[in-house]
Formats: sequence, structure tokens, C-alpha cells
Amino acid sequence: MCSSARPPLVRQDQQNKVVDVDGTKVKLQIWDTAGQERFRSVTHAYYRDAHALLLLYDVTRKVSFDNVQAWLAEIQEHAQHDVVLMLLGNKVDSAQERAVKREDREKLAREYGLPFMETSARTGLNVDLAFTAIAKELKQRSMKTPDAPHFRLHDYIKRASRGGSCCWP
Repeated sequence: MCSSARPPLVRQDQQNKVVDVDGTKVKLQIWDTAGQERFRSVTHAYYRDAHALLLLYDVTRKVSFDNVQAWLAEIQEHAQHDVVLMLLGNKVDSAQERAVKREDREKLAREYGLPFMETSARTGLNVDLAFTAIAKELKQRSMKTPDAPHFRLHDYIKRASRGGSCCWP
């Protein structure tokens, strides 16, 4: 989750990441709430100030995927209307243990109009790509120059994703 500075209300999983976007440094402040139910009540405060939210689910745990719709409902209720959203299926390095069908994640991404890709935190597959894509979208939105080339998050992910592990509506 990308957000402006806030005190750590949840566990101490906060990091800063600076991404170079066409010569411009974009600083992302990342708050990881781990999707755990015990943090659900405090995440509303983070939604309010977030410019981008990355929704991760574990491809080896169906219940993790099933919770995405509840998170999306909360985001729609509490986040800014123009927040950048991306759906990420993590742990693709454990393909033999996959519990979430590709058709299900494609249907969800299409239904909500979300850019999607699969990642592996263990191997690094598409992790930097996800952050770069978000940073590019945020930079584009902040420029507000009519003559600037329009950046399309979905198209960028489609072109840059490795291993055919992305989809978009």
C-alpha cells in the first residue's frame, strides 16, 4: 500500500522505495498490513491518504483470494475515488500448490477493471515491475500536462510482464 507519512498503527512493516521513472525519482512509502483480519479496523486510516493500493493474494490459498472482494468493498468505501489499484497474485513460484484458478482471477480483474499480474516475492518475479508500473501511473497523474503522452497502466503491464503472468480487463 502506498501512502503519505503516518505513524505505524499496524505492525512495523513499512518501507520506502524510490523508483526512477524516466529520470524522475518517485518515492513510494509502502505499508504492509498483510491482509490480516486483526489489522482490518486500522487500514481505513491508510486508505484515506493512499494514492495507490496493491492488493495481494496468495495463489496457494483460496481463502486469501476470496477475501479480495471484501478488501475492494472497503477500498471503495474509504479510499479516494481515483486511487490507483492493482491486483497481484503472489507465490507463483509454488505453481504445484496453486489453489486459485486462472479463470477466477481473470474474471475478478475484469469485473473490477483492475490491472493484474502474478509475482513471487521469493524469486522477485514481477515485483519491481509492479512498483515501477504504479510509480509511472502516479507520475503521469501528477504531471497533469495535456501534451504529455498518456501512460496506460494496463498496457505497460502487458508489455513488460515476464512469463505471460499478467492479465488485464
